Amino acid sequence: LLGTATTTSATTVLQPHSPMLATVLQLYLWFRRCFGGKRRRGRIVDLPFGLLLKVASPEGVPESDVIGFVNRHTSIPTPNVVASVGGYGRRFFVMKRVHGRTLESVLHTLDPAQRAKIAQQLHSFVSQLRSIKSPHGSSICALNGEALIDSRITTCGPVGPFVDETAFNDRLLQTSAPFKSKSDLAELRSRMRATHAIVFTHGDIAPRNIMVEGDTVVALLDWQQAGWHAEHWEFIKARWCPPDLRA
Repeated sequence: LLGTATTTSATTVLQPHSPMLATVLQLYLWFRRCFGGKRRRGRIVDLPFGLLLKVASPEGVPESDVIGFVNRHTSIPTPNVVASVGGYGRRFFVMKRVHGRTLESVLHTLDPAQRAKIAQQLHSFVSQLRSIKSPHGSSICALNGEALIDSRITTCGPVGPFVDETAFNDRLLQTSAPFKSKSDLAELRSRMRATHAIVFTHGDIAPRNIMVEGDTVVALLDWQQAGWHAEHWEFIKARWCPPDLRA
């Protein structure tokens, strides 16, 4: 029913032989909708035995593949994905629950020394990602060289791949076109560099995706938007989703 397991340095991903697992998970979701049940946030659902189910779009590189890649090349703590399967127009990920709290929920309680320690860990994580050499040259793309998911550009599905940063910048201008005059767009385009290094990028390092225990980062979540990007894009995306500092 479940299939065989593939193990990386930190993640064991079950590779099902049949769509039966997807059917079981789909029926479980239907049962919860009919009879109620605790839902965490987004498409995260509690399962028995200390597991969580994440339901995602079938588009793009499976998040389990990205997590496996990151585990092979870095020491970044990630969720432990135990099964990944597609079906019913979606993709199901079964993961072990990460014990801790989101940085967003505790940031206002941390003192400067604790914040600095967390920042140092995140600096190390980003540095490790940037040390991985892209096999796709100057292309801005998903892990596998194909179209990528990026909600800063579009929420209508995968976008790209882009042959280089110049093509990527042209696409950014298309996103801005409905909100800017032609003269503003021309000026913006003239200021956009196309000489950044292409590095592996998480693409969503927001406080809601950083799990901590005290001042220790225990997991970096949500790798669906990861890919090969210009080196400044990680900062752009982090600034795009600032933390809610309200107590």
